[in-house]
Amino acid sequence: MPDFETLEQQFDTAKIDLNPAEAQGLLCGLLCHAREDVRGRWVDELLPAASLNSVQTVLDELYYKTCEALNDQDFGFEPMLPNDRCSISGRSQALSLWCQSFLYGLGLASKNVEKGVSSLGREALRDLTEITRMDTELMEESDENEAALLELVEFLRIAVITIYEELAAQRDAH
Repeated sequence: MPDFETLEQQFDTAKIDLNPAEAQGLLCGLLCHAREDVRGRWVDELLPAASLNSVQTVLDELYYKTCEALNDQDFGFEPMLPNDRCSISGRSQALSLWCQSFLYGLGLASKNVEKGVSSLGREALRDLTEITRMDTELMEESDENEAALLELVEFLRIAVITIYEELAAQRDAH
């Protein structure tokens, strides 16, 4: 998987309005309830077709690596987020945007997501919504905030895997 900073530079060059966290969140949301041509729908959401050539390879890599990770039997999925060289505020904001894009992608894919998941899945969706409301601008660098952020990232990882697995039957039916 390409790293966050490399993707961010390539996205800037291609004039993609979303950052890599948002792009992968959107992709995961779409993949959770995929029907057909998820890749095409995802790319259409990211940029106009005329700009695709400049980032075709990197978007393909992100798409295929994310699909592979979501289907990994060893739960190898990791959300695309900046590394710890980025400020805790910046990483928290990326996490919040990832969740926002994931929920948007789920909404694009289906209006009936909540019907397809268990009560645990619905609770995860509510918690992901709460993460989108985090006040990230005033977050100070501290061990406590660092630990809290790591817990949220792990929660996100497990929540997405859970939702993806629970929606498998609906994906397969289409």
